[in-house]
Amino acid sequence: MKEFKKSGDRCKPAIDLSEYGIPAGISETIVSTGLDTPNAAPIGIIRKNKKTFVRIFKGSHTGENLVRERVLVANVVYDPLLLVRSTFYDLESSEFDFVDIGGKKFPVLKSAISWVAFRCTNLKDTEQAVVSDLIPLGAGFCEVNRRAIPAPNRGFNAVLEATVHATRYQLSGDEKYLEWIRHYESLASKCGGEKEKQAMELIYEVLGI
Repeated sequence: MKEFKKSGDRCKPAIDLSEYGIPAGISETIVSTGLDTPNAAPIGIIRKNKKTFVRIFKGSHTGENLVRERVLVANVVYDPLLLVRSTFYDLESSEFDFVDIGGKKFPVLKSAISWVAFRCTNLKDTEQAVVSDLIPLGAGFCEVNRRAIPAPNRGFNAVLEATVHATRYQLSGDEKYLEWIRHYESLASKCGGEKEKQAMELIYEVLGI
């Protein structure tokens, strides 16, 4: 992948996560796992008290891959439709590229602005999730996508919130989440573009409403 600028194992101590779009707090990324068969799902990368870690619900392909392979890639993506698709559907293998870090081929989303590959350590099993500390192994940018970084957009953020509430509605069936989804749909329609509108339509399609 010629357009990626990679920083490998020799640069591990110097990787500045903020430079690659993962500042302190919770960064909403699309995490890709599966060294042989790539999988992707929206996952928050948490930086708190000088630690970087992730919390992944049990029963997901992402969680299973993390436990088995002990690595993941956090992709910084600004595509609202991809966000919704990766939440509810499996992405096509053609949507991934692979980067070599330390002899392993890591799956990276082609549409990512930037990415960081992590080693997963200190895994903890809780009742509902697997929690893992994250150690950066390598990072890079897709220069083609980087030139198209958008300004902050309330429509994209509205799709993000609506997607979270959609997953909660699927799990609980609580009607309050539908009310919140409709609230964020209005915001996405007013502030977003065509992709934000398509993303909201896909959420409704997934929920059957």
